[in-house]
Amino acid sequence: MTTRLPSTGAPDSSTAPVTACRSDEVVLIHRMFRRLFAEAPGLVRDVAPGDTRRATFLARHLHGLTALLHIHHHAEDDFFWDRMTERAPACGLHVAVMRRQHQTVSDQLDEIDTLVDAWAPGADAADAARLAAALDEVDRTLAEHLADEERDAFPVLDAVLSEAEWDEISAHAQHEKPPLPLFLLLGLLMEAVPESERAAWMARELPAPMRLAYRVVGRRRYEHALRRLHPVPPMSERAARR
Repeated sequence: MTTRLPSTGAPDSSTAPVTACRSDEVVLIHRMFRRLFAEAPGLVRDVAPGDTRRATFLARHLHGLTALLHIHHHAEDDFFWDRMTERAPACGLHVAVMRRQHQTVSDQLDEIDTLVDAWAPGADAADAARLAAALDEVDRTLAEHLADEERDAFPVLDAVLSEAEWDEISAHAQHEKPPLPLFLLLGLLMEAVPESERAAWMARELPAPMRLAYRVVGRRRYEHALRRLHPVPPMSERAARR
């Protein structure tokens, strides 16, 4: 990830805290959200009308996904924007854009939750179409927001936040109870890391007990969770789609 600061006004590098590019940790989370929201509309569209069992399962997943993004954005709101405004005042325009985009995404996620609750009990085709269209819209909004944040905000945050402050943010995240299965999230994060860097990332980011747990049971649970999200359709159904 680039460490170039925006031309709109970065802090003086001679007075900024010396840190590594810690925003790269957040970029991995962004990659996970991009993947999950990109695939969500198709998951809904693939549910057969009236298949309430599948709809109920996906409803839990979608509610967990919207809750997870709310948690992520609330943490950014709490830890990023005020500090960025105070320490890099010339970047106030970027902060205003980030806050506005967060509110837009929040409103869209609330709509998703409402549409999920309307669709799941009956797995109605019209309700599914409305939900899938709303998920498409969230995916588009999120793609724009994440790109803007990574380009305009993260280089500044890398310059103005200290290592201790990044550690504080990490500790806060670790204390949040994830609304999606832990090993699903861990597996998705690992897949967001280039394969050549994955072993080093695990050694650096995961405590030894968690690395052991992932090797013993976590990987299997991750693969099982993926199979539930993306079941292979029967051969007859696959042939009919061709």
